[in-house]
Amino acid sequence: MPPGTDLTYTWAQAQSDLGQIAPIVALTGFFLLAIITDLVLPRSRRGGVVAMFAVVGFAYSLGVAVYRWLFASGDYAYHRFATGDYFALFFEVLFASLGILTVAMSHSYLRRRGLLESEFHILTMAAVIGMMVLASATSLVTVFLGLELLSIALYIMCGFVRTDFRSQEAAAKYLLVGGFASAFVLYGMALVYGANPLILLGIVLMGVGFAFKVSAAPFHMWTPDVYQGAPIPVTAFMSVGTKAAAFAMIVRVFAGGLPHLAPEWQVLLAIVAFASMVFGNLMAIVQTSLKRLLAYSGIAQAGYILIGVIAGGQNGLAAVLYYLFVYMFMNFGAFAVITLLSGPDGDHDSFADLEGLGRRNPWIAVAMSIFMLSLAGFPPSVGFFGKLFLFTAGVGAGYTWLVVVAVLMSVVSVYYYIRVLIPVWSPSPVAGAVPGTVSSKAAILLSGAASLALGLYPTTLLIAGQIGAGPISPGP
Repeated sequence: MPPGTDLTYTWAQAQSDLGQIAPIVALTGFFLLAIITDLVLPRSRRGGVVAMFAVVGFAYSLGVAVYRWLFASGDYAYHRFATGDYFALFFEVLFASLGILTVAMSHSYLRRRGLLESEFHILTMAAVIGMMVLASATSLVTVFLGLELLSIALYIMCGFVRTDFRSQEAAAKYLLVGGFASAFVLYGMALVYGANPLILLGIVLMGVGFAFKVSAAPFHMWTPDVYQGAPIPVTAFMSVGTKAAAFAMIVRVFAGGLPHLAPEWQVLLAIVAFASMVFGNLMAIVQTSLKRLLAYSGIAQAGYILIGVIAGGQNGLAAVLYYLFVYMFMNFGAFAVITLLSGPDGDHDSFADLEGLGRRNPWIAVAMSIFMLSLAGFPPSVGFFGKLFLFTAGVGAGYTWLVVVAVLMSVVSVYYYIRVLIPVWSPSPVAGAVPGTVSSKAAILLSGAASLALGLYPTTLLIAGQIGAGPISPGP
């Protein structure tokens, strides 16, 4: 801090700071309550009670974020180390919603596989708190704290099935690669903070670390293996939450903190976006595992979203926020359908496991069709409007060549998304109801309904994205 900085801290200031990060404080309170409950209750009752605390905590945090969006003013907190602005609130609404969907989907899965339910929900809450810290961070120190809180919780969740070798392998790979990524980010931050002649090297190092976190090529090699080995609810949670949190971090650090060096980091991100779209879509074509297919799909989706980050301005960043929010429903919903197919012996994620789904549960099959068509970008789905907003911003910013690549790769992606739907609707002798609780099926149907509604009425969410982008880029 500069000489003469006032370090006094009054009770009124403490209340003001807590108010700015109220959604995080609310969820942290329920997180601590869930830990205490897990310690004192009998083992037979822990899972259900902790799941209830988790849902209530996420819902309360969501309500606080919405209230502050409507009625409160966002400002800096803790000597400008954090903020409660509209950008942070937008992502806090996203992460709290994701938490509710994750608990609803994972409840039946954990019981079906005989896994410890209370610990899983506590780790989910810890990871979401880390995501929210990343979204509200306005200091490199706070960014790194949120990143590590998120990462450590996910390392454990990936290896949650202790008797499954693939789960343990996924956790080990994610831990090693995540450690390397964190080291790149930390060293890059040190160079940028020093503002020395090596600042460009610092930007490159941070860009490499951020690319690891968003599963962008050529730093994506961990993604298919970790997605396949981790339990499906963890994969679904990671595929949306980690990507959204990492993009919040990228926007905060690059667009918000280093706008004067935009030409340098835009070139870096453009190369990463190009590689991600090409490699992700081409590799997804040859996959036989649904989890690996969606992993490569996520790599390609990261490339599309990077176009909005590169374009910048209110239109580009609003498109990024819009797409990240709708991506939660269409991608999480697809993984949630695969979760219903799992059994006590493990995850079933081959194309053959989808056979007969249209006969066994037509509503779930319709939802799966909505998710695949949305990811492919068919109108009038949310995926179509999301890509339209991103590509329009890219052309407006002069990155027409990158948008042309994105459009061509989107056409390629239609093949493997439609390929998923062929066994869903093909005639098959497979019979029997699809297992799952009311909560897990409700999460799928809610995601499907949101994917339709936000595509038919995209304006409301786009306006919210523009408001959320305001603190980073107030102009068009």
